[in-house]
Amino acid sequence: MSLIKQLEPAYISFYVTFEQVKTTANNLIKDEIGIELPIHIEAEDFNNSLKILVNIDDSSLSDEDARFLSAAGFSSETPYKNADLVLDEIFSGVARFDIEIQPLTGEDDEWGTYFVVQIPYSDYEDCLDS
Repeated sequence: MSLIKQLEPAYISFYVTFEQVKTTANNLIKDEIGIELPIHIEAEDFNNSLKILVNIDDSSLSDEDARFLSAAGFSSETPYKNADLVLDEIFSGVARFDIEIQPLTGEDDEWGTYFVVQIPYSDYEDCLDS
C-alpha cells in the first residue's frame, strides 16, 4: 500500500514552451498597441539558474506606439523585464517571487523548446479557486 496519499504536496511543476511565452507576449503587446511585433525567446544560464528573455523588435513602431508599449512595461531594451511580465500573465495570481524557473531547458519534437516552472502547491490551489 502506498503512503503517498497521506503526503501533502509542496510544489507543482509546469512545462512552459517558448511558443507559449511568445504567444502570450504577442497577445499582451497586441492588446496595448493593436499590432504584433517580431519576438524572439531565449534562455540564459545565470548563477545555476535559468533566465528567460523576451526580445522584442520594436523598430517598426511609431514614436506614439513605442510610448504606449513602454507604458505597458515592454521595451526592446529590457528582455528580462519583458519575460517577467509574460510569466506574471501566464501564472496570474501567483506572486513573482514564488515562480521558480528550473535551471535547464528541454527540447521535444511536439512542444519545441521548453523550461520547467515550479510554484507552491498552495498557490496552484488558490488559482484554481479564483
